[in-house]
Amino acid sequence: MPSPFRCSELCRAMRPSPIRELFKLTQRPGMISFAGGLPDPAIFPVQQFAACAEALASRGTVALQYGPTEGYGELVAVLQELMRGPLGRSPSAAEILVASGSQQVMDLAGRVLLDRGDIVVVEAPTYPGALHTFRNCGAGFATVPCDGDGMQVDLLPDILQQCRRTTGRLPKLIYTITNFSNPSGACLATARRQQLAEIAERWGIPVFEDDPYGELRHSGEPLPTIFSLTPWPGVLYASSFSKILAPGVRVAWVVGDATLVRAMAIAKQGVDLCTSMVSQVLVAEYCRRGHLLAHLEAIRAHYARKSALMATALRQHLPAGAASWHEPQGGFFFWLELAATDSRSLFHRAVENGVAFLPGDAFFPEPGETVVGSCDGSHFARLCFTFASGEEIDEGCRRLALSLAKS
Repeated sequence: MPSPFRCSELCRAMRPSPIRELFKLTQRPGMISFAGGLPDPAIFPVQQFAACAEALASRGTVALQYGPTEGYGELVAVLQELMRGPLGRSPSAAEILVASGSQQVMDLAGRVLLDRGDIVVVEAPTYPGALHTFRNCGAGFATVPCDGDGMQVDLLPDILQQCRRTTGRLPKLIYTITNFSNPSGACLATARRQQLAEIAERWGIPVFEDDPYGELRHSGEPLPTIFSLTPWPGVLYASSFSKILAPGVRVAWVVGDATLVRAMAIAKQGVDLCTSMVSQVLVAEYCRRGHLLAHLEAIRAHYARKSALMATALRQHLPAGAASWHEPQGGFFFWLELAATDSRSLFHRAVENGVAFLPGDAFFPEPGETVVGSCDGSHFARLCFTFASGEEIDEGCRRLALSLAKS
């Protein structure tokens, strides 16, 4: 029987996440996965979180009720203090919105800023979830190439000019992951951050500074946020508890111009009314008890060890000259540039050998949706070092080497 439901134009344009589709191929028994950008569940603070659940006894009527769309007051106060260092000041409550994960922050920003046919400037490579969200808003993309210091910001003015010549309009938004980017692991150099802030203000194009990994630096000095480098109100800063605490809480936040944050809150009212109050109460209590800073120290050390293990295993097992990479100073990822093989075909050989990673083309816009810039991730591969055990990291790199040897 034919379905009586007629999908909208937006629905018909939607495509499944390429990463989620690839994940289906990595679920075989015995598979070692470097594919998912997952934190290590072994260091989830389960016992401390369970103790914080006692707060439900005294705050149960709050935790189990609808809450303010803008966020639970005690959590907003925690975020005001948490952001004092990275942002250079404590933002006002009106500048903060608590969201149900960073993906919702992107969705809300897209809803209030983008019209169909608008252009978003993105790094090449960039986070596929952002591409997916902005694509669903009907946006096209202009790509800026990256190197070991992140987005090559000096190329940005010419790219903006090309957008104007090609489409008759300037981009509506610049999206950047400034610290330990997904997938490249690169950090945007300080001078480039300053330059990006100046270019964005001069051209009047807002910046979405996505920073889920900034607190996971295990070596080197912290870099200033773009938000902290300019008084211009055109920078929207977003972060999340998913990578620094646990993704299951689904709590993220965004800081920005109060008028824009208010518009995002109104959009959120039509999406989910409010972020889970149970999660917000528990996270606020966890932070109020002083657990977060100690937990951050522990996970930085834990991930530093895993990152070093993967660096050693790659050097030991991969054929000489088969790939090159920068060793990350934090975050979750190694980004391999392959010398002489296509990462998609390598992925299928690797899965047959019992190891999975993500091919590089998943992190670039599709050619047909790119207004300016080239998109080719065929010689790149993303490896996540956080989820696998130390033994699995070594064995997985050995299996990857076998797959490369067959290319």
